[in-house]
Amino acid sequence: ESEEESFGKSLVWRLRDTGSLAVIAFAFLVAFTGLRKSKVARRGLQLALILYLGFVNGDLLSQALLVGWAQNGVPWHLAPSLVLLALAALLVPITTRKQFYCHHLCPHGAAQEILKKATGRKVRLPAKLTKALEAIPFLLLALVVAAAIGHFSFSLVNLEPFDAYLFRIAGWITLTIAVVGLVASAFVPMAYCRFGCPTGAMLNLLIPGSSR
Repeated sequence: ESEEESFGKSLVWRLRDTGSLAVIAFAFLVAFTGLRKSKVARRGLQLALILYLGFVNGDLLSQALLVGWAQNGVPWHLAPSLVLLALAALLVPITTRKQFYCHHLCPHGAAQEILKKATGRKVRLPAKLTKALEAIPFLLLALVVAAAIGHFSFSLVNLEPFDAYLFRIAGWITLTIAVVGLVASAFVPMAYCRFGCPTGAMLNLLIPGSSR
């Protein structure tokens, strides 16, 4: 379906979209008002992200999703709340210099935030190893760009854990990445975000003055 055909369709707004819009609005409040100082508000948002955006709706940004939209058009009429989520993720870093999606809208990020305090024992990685691991998301992002330009027959879903929230239909590779990333995050804070997420790497590049 082309972009022109998509814009010719009427909007389909469902209850799930209303719920997602409410969570997005709550995230804005927590990010940009005094609610950011409230532990109750932050924990409530984290739970809403994991349970509702994640397991109920499966509304997570991913390279597979964004590349699919770029190649086939944005289905704004069928998934309006997901399109709004993407717009917030893309525009807020540009206009505010803040990483909004990763810190306030990503269910997988919220799960890692909760796991930061799940274990008292943390692993401190050597500086050189940390720097090497931090390059992985950008290497994966480069792979995504190459696959998108070359139209390679490679499933981008298998690069990230986000489809695991739709666990009934998720593949074993996606589930493995999700579980390993979360377990690692219990010992190395935000391990997947820091060392494995190409979508986060892409969003970081949108922040004016970002070094990478």
